[in-house]
Amino acid sequence: MNLIARLSVSVLFISLLWSPFATAQLAQAPTSDTTSSILPDNTISYCVDPDWAPYEAIRNGQHIGISADYMRIISDYTGIAFQLVPTESWQESLEFVQAGKCQMISMLNVSDFRKQFLDFSIPYFEAPNILVARKGTPILQGYAGIGNRSVGIVKGYRQVEYITRYYPELRLKLIKSEREGLLQLMQGEFDVMVGSLMSVNTHINNQNIQDVAIVGYAEPFDSLGFGVNKSISDILPIINQAIAIIPETKRVEIYRQWNDVQVRYQRDYVKLVMTLMFVLLVVIGLVWRNRTVALYKRLMKQKNAEIESLQTTLLDRNRTLEFLSAHDSLTGLYNRNHMIQKAEEEISRFLRFHTRASLIVLELIPTKDRRHETDPQHCEQVLKILASVCLATVREVDVVSRFSGEQFAVLCPQTNLAEGEVLAERLITAVTANRDITEADMTVAVGLSDLKEGEGFPDWFERTHKALYQSKRLGFGKLAIAE
Repeated sequence: MNLIARLSVSVLFISLLWSPFATAQLAQAPTSDTTSSILPDNTISYCVDPDWAPYEAIRNGQHIGISADYMRIISDYTGIAFQLVPTESWQESLEFVQAGKCQMISMLNVSDFRKQFLDFSIPYFEAPNILVARKGTPILQGYAGIGNRSVGIVKGYRQVEYITRYYPELRLKLIKSEREGLLQLMQGEFDVMVGSLMSVNTHINNQNIQDVAIVGYAEPFDSLGFGVNKSISDILPIINQAIAIIPETKRVEIYRQWNDVQVRYQRDYVKLVMTLMFVLLVVIGLVWRNRTVALYKRLMKQKNAEIESLQTTLLDRNRTLEFLSAHDSLTGLYNRNHMIQKAEEEISRFLRFHTRASLIVLELIPTKDRRHETDPQHCEQVLKILASVCLATVREVDVVSRFSGEQFAVLCPQTNLAEGEVLAERLITAVTANRDITEADMTVAVGLSDLKEGEGFPDWFERTHKALYQSKRLGFGKLAIAE
């Protein structure tokens, strides 16, 4: 599988990892009555990047793409009517929203410059950025590996601000769109282009471009959400709530609909060329033999050094990806996928040896009405503190994970229900004794269950989740044990 396919799999994985599955179960869809108090006519005018397929584009006056599908779902949930304001370029869209000609941008990253005139929703789609160059260009290790090559990038993209700040030595050439940028790259107007994976791949396939290749990653990856004019920023909690309850199945369906990554294979003529060169050298004669052997030795030494360097780089990247695939980026705890894997291992051990196991699910909840507080940095800090408390309280054999949003799960191997109850009570005591959590008017609801005969992880987790709901009904900091 080539680099495009691997990056595509990464996009799907990141999107699934981010999807707030448990939050969607708890949240209620916003109503049109709620939005009408903020938007008198219940309508938001918006601009898009007109040439950024498959993320979004304007074709025959219609908004299409990933962002269009998400906006249709959010419109169904909230009753908000979205009205497209057509533009000719991404830069024009930014100018329109800054001048108030439209109220919202449908899909963009957060940046310091954009924060001056926009407020942002939570991300609803994440995807990697890549470096594209003509074939024959070596693998580039991010922006630091570009060297003195010139770089093409779409005017108005967040990457322009990022490169200007952190890599000011790079020579930038601003382009109108990624589609036009690929054509300029083939014509040699610059050496490397920065683009988004799915968009670049779409243009390569649609235009049958043969002479370019992906040569590296471009940090940071896209974390895409809505950007609204500050005059209507009160609508963000409603939009965020709608984003949070979009089902995981719907997210995957949208991704698959617009992902058209194709694997291309190339013939390897290296062996044929080497054979012809060998025959030619034999014909030339023994006079050149020693010189030719010396030349090949130097070349092989150089290639081996390059291969060793690339292998070292790949090993480092693989270790980093392995860590990221199993850990939550905010708290450093294990993530949902790793927890499910460990739970399945524990279920297999239970079937073979009948060793007991318990599962604790706890959720961070406010002790009073905090629905109007929208400080994400404060919430993230409390989540980090709760993660530290959990790690300091559980045993070494226990597996602690951030299962979703504000929910944490603790897998307790070789632990019966009574022992699990002791550990759960110890967690509640540790949380309620933590000043940072209590001063933030937060506490936890805790559900506990032990593994039953013939039970798979979904059923086990569902029983524990029901106990969690029961804990919320019992009051703050109360343990509920599943039947």
